[in-house]
Amino acid sequence: MILPPQVASKIAAGEVISRPASVVKELIENALDAGATTISVEIEDGGRSQIRVVDDGCGMSAEDARLSLERHATSKLRQEPDLLELATLGFRGEALPSLAAVSRLELISRPQNLEVGCRLRVAGGQILENSPCAAAVGTQVTVAELFYNTPARRKFLKSKSAEQGQILELVRSLALGYPEVHFTLKAQGKTVLVAPVHKALTERVAAVLGTELAERLLPFALEAEPFKVWGLLLAPDQGLASTRFQFMLVNRRLVSDRLLAAALRQAYQGRLLRGRYPAAVINLEIPPELVDVNVHPAKAEIRFKDSGRVYGLVLTALTQGLEAQHRPSRQSYNAAWQPGSLTQIQESWGPALSPPKSAESAPGPVSTAIIPIPGSEPRESGSPPSPGPSDWRFADLLVLGQLQASFIVAEAPAGLILIDQHAAHERILYEALAIDWQQAGALQPLLFPRPVELEARQAAWLQDNLAVMQQAGIELEPFGSNSFLITKVPACLLDQDLEALVLETVNTLAPIKDLADSSVVRERLRLTMSCRGAIKAGQRLTITEIQQLLAQLDGLKVSSHCPHGRPLWRLLTMEEIRQGFRRPRH
Repeated sequence: MILPPQVASKIAAGEVISRPASVVKELIENALDAGATTISVEIEDGGRSQIRVVDDGCGMSAEDARLSLERHATSKLRQEPDLLELATLGFRGEALPSLAAVSRLELISRPQNLEVGCRLRVAGGQILENSPCAAAVGTQVTVAELFYNTPARRKFLKSKSAEQGQILELVRSLALGYPEVHFTLKAQGKTVLVAPVHKALTERVAAVLGTELAERLLPFALEAEPFKVWGLLLAPDQGLASTRFQFMLVNRRLVSDRLLAAALRQAYQGRLLRGRYPAAVINLEIPPELVDVNVHPAKAEIRFKDSGRVYGLVLTALTQGLEAQHRPSRQSYNAAWQPGSLTQIQESWGPALSPPKSAESAPGPVSTAIIPIPGSEPRESGSPPSPGPSDWRFADLLVLGQLQASFIVAEAPAGLILIDQHAAHERILYEALAIDWQQAGALQPLLFPRPVELEARQAAWLQDNLAVMQQAGIELEPFGSNSFLITKVPACLLDQDLEALVLETVNTLAPIKDLADSSVVRERLRLTMSCRGAIKAGQRLTITEIQQLLAQLDGLKVSSHCPHGRPLWRLLTMEEIRQGFRRPRH
């Protein structure tokens, strides 16, 4: 049996139009393809009663307007090879016919070369009116009573506020990709969003997401022909409670892509506190023939021809952006003293500290009490750790002692610094492990292999995964029924409790299903090993050991936070201390 055209149209519409936000998306994308510089969206009752989108694009003649309501009629494609070079957001010719099939639709349009426009009124796919009318250049589409003829679909629409929220998020997202276009959104006659034309992405972010967030985002960019990736990133210490502010655009098309999302997660791996998420606007420019956007009915998913290269490029761009933020920004973790309360320190993400560089000699060689990072030995006198006029060295701090055997207290030119000794050593080990795994000779054979005994289930798992453990940097040999000998470990872990480390490593890896993914395995192990092997809170250190620890912080890529995102240190400036004691400035 062949379905009647009206039934087939409703089924097809269900794939393209699922809720009011889908209507807004299709109409805005049509407006952008028409070259609009101003787009106005008006909704009533969360879009369930009415949606109107007005643009100043190129408009359509009466003949083209009539043709636009026919399924698969499009001016954006001529032949099959054009699918490989798509430069428009729409191309299937399904949006307007789908809308007309499940709503009462009115279309008014006029091109620049005509003095009179046209009006078409359609209900349930049937044209009720096709007549000339007065109209401004551009197109106005009004969609009323969405799903009026498909009660089952209408029943599943959310509340007015929920649908309106979806539309707001959509318009915000689309506006981020087109800062040169003026967007307006009104609900029940009240203006909800205004995004005037902007030249800079940061200005557009401020308009649609708020100034507070925009001021916390920093730019990144990387170009490798024929690709270009650029956008804005949130510093890891500013992590948010949800993934709501993650926007990904490929050739300015808003997408929900697993590959880009994975690159974003990997870039922030070890930089965020658990339960915190990054904010980012990622723009990827790629030749149209290298990306397939004809994968999903709503065109939200895409497929890259060279996904590995795209992933690597995006990950590199994001990582470089994050490292550029943190390399000079040991000052990014600041603190403000609350006047009148000398017992409370309130976190404040204030202006950067810029202490002067010291030309004094760095401490001597690092002993085995604090394991050094390969290649990060203390520098010669007067040698700066990294370029930048605002940089300074931990090795030059004057160590005063410990606070409750957990925090290092030191004097800096600008005030008093508190350093979390566990977080600091954890970051040192975390980066050292990466170096050890990259260097073939960094695994050290044990002069006396150490035995470790496991439970039967753990031993069975380990017996089957000795190669995985070796890949992770721990070599073991069977030594009895449930026992093994530890023969090699990363150099930076030689002085640790290796038996406990092996047990914890097995417990960490056993739940992972895909052990073939070495990057996932190693990242989990780096987090476990660095945390397990680091100096603990409550552990007493000598002044010499503290100095050795501080000297190693100067060689880190990231010295602002531990692998889990917790801050390494806090500064109390002299100005804040004087303010707390109500002392005058000198």
